[in-house]
Amino acid sequence: MTGTGFTVEFAAPKPQRLAHWWAHVLRWTVGPDDVVRPTGPGVELRFAASEADKAGKNAVHLELRSESYEHQRDTLLRLFNAGARFTDEGEDVPYQEMTDPAGNELRLLEPRQSDVDTGPVASVVVGSSDPSADSARWVSAGLQVVRRDPALIALHSTARTGPYLEFKLGGPTTGMLRVLPEL
Repeated sequence: MTGTGFTVEFAAPKPQRLAHWWAHVLRWTVGPDDVVRPTGPGVELRFAASEADKAGKNAVHLELRSESYEHQRDTLLRLFNAGARFTDEGEDVPYQEMTDPAGNELRLLEPRQSDVDTGPVASVVVGSSDPSADSARWVSAGLQVVRRDPALIALHSTARTGPYLEFKLGGPTTGMLRVLPEL
């Protein structure tokens, strides 16, 4: 248990391979059940077998934290050398969008002060047609709202460690990743 109140589950044709990839790039550990567990603040990553290949963008993606521009560069190189691929975001944004070897989207953020206690995963972002309604069940499960605006609701554990869980208006609402209550 990580104390975040949630777990992220990936569906993949080769879940064990993907679990080891994420453990490597995050510098976390893989348990005997192929669950990737943080070595500090973080969120458990679970991997389920799926016959389906990924098609389209996921409703859920991970945003990775950078401590400094040098750390961002080192993380970018580690991701790329491990097999992550760049995507063409096509706009001036404060992150680098990439995909893991299974095609799941991830973002490497520019350094920002608010992410100091998140661990390497700054936030888990969920595409939503109604962020207020989608976040309500997580608030009743013990997470607290730390940011609310018309297009985004960000939640965090009461301990204020681990990644944020963010519900963002728009974007896809299905895919090969999902957020589950912490097991």
